[in-house]
Amino acid sequence: MNIIKSKLTKINSNWNEYYFIKEFFQKKINFTDEVKTNYYGDLNNYLHDTLSLVKLFKKIKSDADYISQIIVLLQVIYTQQDLIDELLYIFKLAKSTNEDKNPNRDIRNELIGHPISRNKKDNNKLKSSILFDIRNRDENYISYAKYSMRKSELKKYSVQEIIENHKNFLNKYLDKILNKMEKEIKEYKKTIEKVFNIPLINQFEYIDRIDKELLSSISYIFEKESLKYYYGNMRKHRRYLYCLKHYKKALKSIITKKEDKTKYYSSIEIYDQEQLQKKDKIFTIDFYIKKYKDNKLILNELKNMKQNISNNAEYYASLNFLCENEKKF
Repeated sequence: MNIIKSKLTKINSNWNEYYFIKEFFQKKINFTDEVKTNYYGDLNNYLHDTLSLVKLFKKIKSDADYISQIIVLLQVIYTQQDLIDELLYIFKLAKSTNEDKNPNRDIRNELIGHPISRNKKDNNKLKSSILFDIRNRDENYISYAKYSMRKSELKKYSVQEIIENHKNFLNKYLDKILNKMEKEIKEYKKTIEKVFNIPLINQFEYIDRIDKELLSSISYIFEKESLKYYYGNMRKHRRYLYCLKHYKKALKSIITKKEDKTKYYSSIEIYDQEQLQKKDKIFTIDFYIKKYKDNKLILNELKNMKQNISNNAEYYASLNFLCENEKKF
């Protein structure tokens, strides 16, 4: 089951990194209101947590123990088949086939789901009934008797084969999900990498269309309208040009997944930066204007921030200029 667990972990990792947060991927699946909650997570966790129950029988101690082990194994397999179908639905893949589910599903339905069968078209007459073969003491087999008005038969199935059938089922359909994911992730990366071949002024709209959260979730200065504003004003003050430089480095780092090793310097203390970042109500900008009154560069940016307290593009451009600089002032 370790291989199956690793596949579930990989699917979950892709889900958290791409499908749950990026519109590009959400358009390729059934991202329903239920899925927008933690519904997917519940499915994946349930599958992962119940895999340990799909196992060979322990030595049979009693009739009750034998019946209990059968019910647990078959019911868990049945439930996991349904959970796989739910995952397939979420990822817009075809439902699993009865051929792949059986004979496991038929065994469960006969022995647990419908042990008594009646003919509704014939005055509800008894068609068949199922009884556990409690005389069986071989933990390697599931056996039961099926009685009907015409004939009776003893059915016997290898526990090992039942488990192997289920492993094959899980592997087949988890692979289908992973293959779809890998194809879509590759498509996404290829699409987003095209941004490097687009003129800077057009990049902001392109990124916003492909992945709104690619950079904007990192900082206010990376929001589309902010970047367009900086581009239009980059000749008026260095703070705007610095924001665009920072954008280019952050974009390259995120897309290539290579760390930006640029060393940045802050003109103000780290704690002050944190308070200004969240627009602290106690340590207001006036407090910092007094604190840094002897540093003309810092003072000018703080005054700009005060004048634009409600304009995030301006406010955070000044803060970025003070705190994320490539050289000391």
